[in-house]
Amino acid sequence: MPINLIHSWLHRVEEGWDPIPADYAELYAEKAWHIYNSEALVDRLSELAHGLENKRVLDLGGGPGQYSVLFARRGARVTWHDVSRQYEKIASARFLAAGVQIERSLGYLEDAQKFGPASFDIVFSRVSWMYCRNDQHFARLLTTLVRPGGLAYIECDTPTNAKPEGLRWWQHRLNEYAGWKIGHPLPPQGRIGRLIAQYPLRFLEFDYSSPLQDKVIFIKA
Repeated sequence: MPINLIHSWLHRVEEGWDPIPADYAELYAEKAWHIYNSEALVDRLSELAHGLENKRVLDLGGGPGQYSVLFARRGARVTWHDVSRQYEKIASARFLAAGVQIERSLGYLEDAQKFGPASFDIVFSRVSWMYCRNDQHFARLLTTLVRPGGLAYIECDTPTNAKPEGLRWWQHRLNEYAGWKIGHPLPPQGRIGRLIAQYPLRFLEFDYSSPLQDKVIFIKA
């Protein structure tokens, strides 16, 4: 039985478990809001989606919520989903300060299946993919959540970025060569694109310009 699945059974979000310490959440949130946000990226996705007004957007693994706000300010109906109550607290305060209405949802990435198939015009997954329990299953879930004609953006660091050592090196090697996920190893470069390419798509774009990061955009057929 997969170790990460057992872990999720034993550590329930609805019972108050949170993987993110409060002090780390605050530090990362400050970086996220001042560094890790990009109007240019949202411009590109808006162009591909023919505007964001009234589009349903899922910010999957939304963290401090900086991208949720960027989408909402352009008229999208945004759902923020993350496993951390610490991030929910921070994001909620930011949403209030920004004057935007954003639906909040707590749970593991896989819990997003509760929204049902074809629920969103855009699924946005930035630096959260590695927290899924199984790469292949998560690719299926993510593409299922997108409505036909809708799009998704995926961005994830690679093992080259993490420079894993010791136990983490073994975690990454087991994931790369055997597909076993113990903890949260980063997917090897190219895997996300290969998994997504198995599904019926109208548009697919890979950005492997940096060995440190994969970026994938697709429009569902």
